[in-house]
Amino acid sequence: MQLRIFITSVLVFGLVAAIIGLIMMSTGIAGSGSVFFWLAISLVMVAVQWWMGPIIVKWASGAKELKHEEAPELFEMVKHLTSKAGLPMPKLYIVNNNSPNAFAFGRTQGDSGIAVHSGLLTHLDRHELEAVLAHEIGHINNRDVAVMTLASVLPVMLYYAVLIFAPRDRNSGGNSIITILGAFVAQFIGQLCVMWLSRQREYFADEFSARLTNRPVSLMSALAKISYGSAVPHGENSSSMVKALYFTEPAGAKVDTYEVARAIHSGSEAALTEAVEREKKLGAMELLMTHPLTANRLHNLLRIRKEIGA
Repeated sequence: MQLRIFITSVLVFGLVAAIIGLIMMSTGIAGSGSVFFWLAISLVMVAVQWWMGPIIVKWASGAKELKHEEAPELFEMVKHLTSKAGLPMPKLYIVNNNSPNAFAFGRTQGDSGIAVHSGLLTHLDRHELEAVLAHEIGHINNRDVAVMTLASVLPVMLYYAVLIFAPRDRNSGGNSIITILGAFVAQFIGQLCVMWLSRQREYFADEFSARLTNRPVSLMSALAKISYGSAVPHGENSSSMVKALYFTEPAGAKVDTYEVARAIHSGSEAALTEAVEREKKLGAMELLMTHPLTANRLHNLLRIRKEIGA
């Protein structure tokens, strides 16, 4: 799994580097002062976003740090999982929100936090909660926050790379329009790459959770309840600024969550068909999403379940 994580990161950054390299080669200005200025600006953007990220996330989500005595069972659960994974204990936060969800954030593995919605504690059973927490610990283990912070700057870098390195013709307004359109196209391609990387890392965190707990069925059940649930108002008071960090997003396919959970635990795939088929109508829209379709995540977890024989 670590090899696949490395490869996906290299592919994204390699693609961006190749595009920039081609632009620089075609214009013949590689090594000019503008290159160093552009790189300096990009590095400053990354540094500011990396440093300010946790502060912004806590402010935007309304997360409040928990003390051990306020939620001893939650602390013990996370301590057990992080110890098993060989990671330091993260700080725990609570978000007063009835929609069941969670997210991990932080600058490094030693300076990380996991925030859970109050709804997560009331709508999931113990094994499902443990699976979701293991998923968030997977993000910490894979250093996803740092990777995605760096990746999120790439679309902007591509945009300005085109503006800086595109050939100039002072007497042609047409060239300027083409350059601006090219910059927007480069930015859009960069954003698609970032969202693809985000979706891949959700798969990696799912697999981490399934193998750490040896209970992929619990993560499948939690995914189904959260994504396909009709009883819980998803996104209530949630900030769009932290949407990409969440465990999952509503799938828009409303079914009886407990029937779905029961079907998953019993090994019956038939009960999921209606919800999955409704969600699959989104089709290519997944390209514009930070999370994979829940149907695809369930399918991947089913494969892992067969692999480990859980």
